[in-house]
Amino acid sequence: MGKRGPRKEPTILKIAKGNPGKRPLNKSEPKPPSDDITPPEWVTGVAREKWDNVVPKLLGMGVMTNADVDTIARYCTMHEQFVKYLDQCRRGLDVLVIRDDAGKVKYMQSTPAATMLSKLAASMLRIEQEFGLTPSARSGLSAAKEQPTDELADFFARHQSG
Repeated sequence: MGKRGPRKEPTILKIAKGNPGKRPLNKSEPKPPSDDITPPEWVTGVAREKWDNVVPKLLGMGVMTNADVDTIARYCTMHEQFVKYLDQCRRGLDVLVIRDDAGKVKYMQSTPAATMLSKLAASMLRIEQEFGLTPSARSGLSAAKEQPTDELADFFARHQSG
């Protein structure tokens, strides 16, 4: 059985929201580095174009780390499949018309391409929400304010005896 209740929100997102619940922040949460953000070799073509588009945004928002590379790679390959199925649906391959023996329309049914398009859209949306790539996911976030530096205070803090 899985964990109960809503999923935990990463500390970085709680901080970005201003910790509205004022609950203690997890000080021991793992903080993976962001120094090796390179796509896996299997991310090619349209997926690589998506990688090159989305990764700078995620890094700029401070929500991507080395630990997220495979998740974003999967997201990018889902995007590639989404584009493929979208093209098929746009060419009229989204609905099958089933006719009776007299040629009258009996019923209409989604094609596998339309079904896959819908499933991919739902899966991609979940990842987009996790990484703050939708307006509603960002609505509670606020950009971190840059703290002014006080060089004299920093000097004394580093050289304090005691």
